[in-house]
Amino acid sequence: MLAPRSGPWIAAPLAGAAAWIALWLLLPLPSGPAPIAPMVALATVSLVLLVFFRDPNRAVGLGVVSPADGRVTALAQREGRWEVSIFMNLHDVHVNRMPLAGKVEAITHHPGSHRFAFSKDSIHNERMVYEVSTPAGRMLVTQIAGAFARRCVSYVEPGSVVERGSRFGMIRLSSRVDLSLPALQGLEPAVAVGDRVLAGTSTLFVMPSAGG
Repeated sequence: MLAPRSGPWIAAPLAGAAAWIALWLLLPLPSGPAPIAPMVALATVSLVLLVFFRDPNRAVGLGVVSPADGRVTALAQREGRWEVSIFMNLHDVHVNRMPLAGKVEAITHHPGSHRFAFSKDSIHNERMVYEVSTPAGRMLVTQIAGAFARRCVSYVEPGSVVERGSRFGMIRLSSRVDLSLPALQGLEPAVAVGDRVLAGTSTLFVMPSAGG
């Protein structure tokens, strides 16, 4: 299964490879590795993009689930809120999923630079902030574009009612997702910095019974 809106990215190199094959068959091009190299390169790019834009079905986990595949790079409690950062590498699935059910109250796009998502300078990167009202309170999920990513993509809009583990967007190429939610009494982390997590499946926090 491929991520929504990924078709043109995969179709372009495939079309290029097909066009080069047709040109190679129809015209008297010299034999050898030189004419074949562009065709192989385009086919390789298509294969890489197929891996990158994959969107597997997931069994939804319990509690507050991870919004992204990747590695937990930050986990801390600040000013009465839990803050989590998850860095996605090129080989990770880049479709993002909602940590909790709720209603999307606002989506704010912040244009910016494209520094490496794991660096401190990434606070100035392009980002998309989702403000979601949930039974646990106001939740913020932030997509942060990385050095090679050029666009945060949203699948929802303000007013959308979302389920825990549902797809809400993706970031093209390497990137980061931050999660901020109230530090409710009984809300306990289920991961630590350095852990690998899967979007929609891995539990980041065990919820108090009142929060579902």
